[in-house]
Amino acid sequence: MSELSSHIGVISRHRPGLRERKKQQTRTRIIDVALRLCDEQGFDATTVEQIADAADVSPRTVNRYFESKEAIVIAPIEGWGQALADQLRAQPVTGDEMEALLGAFLAVVDQIIDSDTPVPFRWFQQMQRITRDSVAVRALSMESADTKTRAVSEVLAERLRLPEDHLTVRLIATTWHGIVRVGMECEFDDSDELPDCTTVTTARMLADSVQAAFGEFRRACCGATTVFPPVNGGNTTENATNPTA
Repeated sequence: MSELSSHIGVISRHRPGLRERKKQQTRTRIIDVALRLCDEQGFDATTVEQIADAADVSPRTVNRYFESKEAIVIAPIEGWGQALADQLRAQPVTGDEMEALLGAFLAVVDQIIDSDTPVPFRWFQQMQRITRDSVAVRALSMESADTKTRAVSEVLAERLRLPEDHLTVRLIATTWHGIVRVGMECEFDDSDELPDCTTVTTARMLADSVQAAFGEFRRACCGATTVFPPVNGGNTTENATNPTA
């Protein structure tokens, strides 16, 4: 077998088949339509029938892909979580998994800025607004925390050479997702006042807000000084200081 034939064979084995690609396209279209309608009309005012009609599928098809309307809205989290896990796997192992998670997160944000993948940033914005305004969606988002952390936990377990259900793995994954949640919901400034909760409007703002939340976590909970790489081409700044200094 020639080198070219071997290469094509590898691509064929890893490329999803036509049926799987069509299923993924249908799923993506349903998510895209549902997020747009729920954002424009309100979550409660949007029906599965409206989503199905706009996505050019039947309500039964929508229900086959998603068990509830709430599940459609939070579906982008799965793609984000897998991308974060992939980037975490590429981070150097230094013994500081929280720092590695931050590096992986910033790499995903850079990927979104460069190519609008793994999920369009508008999905994130729409999902954030809907979740903020809907108690039902917010509740499901909280309940599905285990699902959201699974991909990351698998990689953490590999890096730490521990079982996935080990206390250390669960603590790191849960703490990280708590930091991200605060960063998603709050806009930080340079003052000592509590941050104002708002909607993240750009991917770069998301990166800045999560970095600020991470720095505050280090300062308040670890008494650590964390120096972050420059964002937006600025100078490297010290985002957290040791409170005992």
